[in-house]
Amino acid sequence: MNYATLRRSGLFIVCCALLSACGSGGGTLEEPKPNPPPTVSQPAFAQVSLQGKIINQLMATESSVYAATDAGVYLLEDGQWQLRSQADWHVLSMVRYGERHLLISAMQKDKSLLAESKDDGLSWEVLTHNYSDMSGEPAFKLALHQGKLYGVGYDVLAVSEDRGRNWSLLAGGWNGFARGMSALTVHPSKPDVWYGGQGAIENIVLRKLDTETLAEESYPDIVDLLPAPSVVKSIVMHPSNPERVFVTGEGGLIQSSDYGQSWQALRTNDNYRFYFGLLLDSQNPDVMYTAGWSKDYDNPQSLILEISRDAGKTWQNYQHPDSSLFGGVYSMASRREQGKEVLYLGLFKGGVMKVVLE
Repeated sequence: MNYATLRRSGLFIVCCALLSACGSGGGTLEEPKPNPPPTVSQPAFAQVSLQGKIINQLMATESSVYAATDAGVYLLEDGQWQLRSQADWHVLSMVRYGERHLLISAMQKDKSLLAESKDDGLSWEVLTHNYSDMSGEPAFKLALHQGKLYGVGYDVLAVSEDRGRNWSLLAGGWNGFARGMSALTVHPSKPDVWYGGQGAIENIVLRKLDTETLAEESYPDIVDLLPAPSVVKSIVMHPSNPERVFVTGEGGLIQSSDYGQSWQALRTNDNYRFYFGLLLDSQNPDVMYTAGWSKDYDNPQSLILEISRDAGKTWQNYQHPDSSLFGGVYSMASRREQGKEVLYLGLFKGGVMKVVLE
């Protein structure tokens, strides 16, 4: 009698009881089934204005939510966005030194600028600085760590220790031959700065610089995981595992569990959908949130929030019901509000979408 027949007969229970009584130590004959990933209810989407603008960056702090857009800096107050800079500033990136203290990189017409505000954008000082040797190269991304301000341009990484006035080159050179860097992250516990973007021939670029030795490492092999051409759009460090790194870009998300020695696909596709960000839940980093943008500047597209609750093994899609929405996601931020995880999704021309998660 085979195992399946034995299970269907009453003899299975008798045999198990006899084995247990005899102290065989054999345990159960049936292997435990893995638990399926938990499902979540439909997230609650709520639009928070700024339609028609490109939301290049969102920053959510405990007290404030900011939006860096192609038409200035905005601050969310009482559910409404307040313009807090000149409207003709195309704001590329921003950092926050402290309460009400902001520093931004922007383009005004065809000129780049750095500006600082110490009153939440009510007034600004346009800085006199030597970033790019005043040749006009913009700082596409800024990152702040332990008082040091880092910036990336076309093919350069630089640092300032006096809030953007004086800059020192760390890697590359000003006005390099590349399409530009679009991601910049400082490791919270290692002396490393990670940055990436796209090279001159639309090749994907990912690099890590040790700020103590100035040794730099590149990762060209990630091209095997993402479609070519591609571009790095964000780099995210795991909050409790210093060896785990996530990279998002054109074609999906990839990860390394051994600090860049090897890379694996986390969520990829072949239709060149852009992923500008990845958020890890503040209470459980195995819960992940992302959303993409199909490269279409003129037509609506669906807003699709993608959630994994098992560290990226499986994903669930949640689509906004409005098919006429410009729902491509350009930036993401999150924070806790009244005990719940709340996402802010910056859309390409579709405004900002607030998502409350149960």
